[in-house]
Amino acid sequence: MSAFHVDLEKLLPDLTRFARVLTRNEDDAYDLVQDCVERALRKKALFNDGSSLKSWLFTVMRNLFVSQKRRAALDQRYVASADESVHVQAPCQIERVFLNETMQALKGLAPSECQAIVVLGIHETSQQEMADAMKEPVGTLKSRLCRGRAHLKSALAMEQLAIA
Repeated sequence: MSAFHVDLEKLLPDLTRFARVLTRNEDDAYDLVQDCVERALRKKALFNDGSSLKSWLFTVMRNLFVSQKRRAALDQRYVASADESVHVQAPCQIERVFLNETMQALKGLAPSECQAIVVLGIHETSQQEMADAMKEPVGTLKSRLCRGRAHLKSALAMEQLAIA
C-alpha cells in the first residue's frame, strides 16, 4: 500500500468529523466521506507531494458538499417549475365523436321528436311549460320524448346501454 493510501486511511476519522459538521446528519456524512475518498483516489495525480493531504482532502470534501447542495437546489427549482408548467388535459376526442354522432342521429328523427328531445332534454325546459307553449297535452309531449329517445338509441346502436 502506498504512503498516500496509508495517510488517507489515517485521516478518515478527521474527514468523518468534518463531514458531520457540514451535513449535520450521520448518514449523509458517511456518504460525503465515501464520495471524498473516491474522488481523492481518482484525482490522486492532482495532489502535490509535500503539501498537506489533510487540507487537500478537506478542500475536496467542501467542494463536493457545495456542489451537492447546488445540484439539490437546482433540482428543487426544476421540479417546482415543472409542476407549475405542466397542464395535462384528459383526451376529449371520444366525447367529440359521440357528440357529432348524436347530432347526426338527431337530424334523422321526426321534427316533433327532435324538438321534444332538444327542448326537454338539452334545454331542460319543464314539460308543463313546453305543453303550454305548444298548446298540447303533457302526455303527448312525454310520448314524443319517449319515442324520440328510443329512436335516438337505436340510431346510435345504444340499446344495451341504460340512458335515461
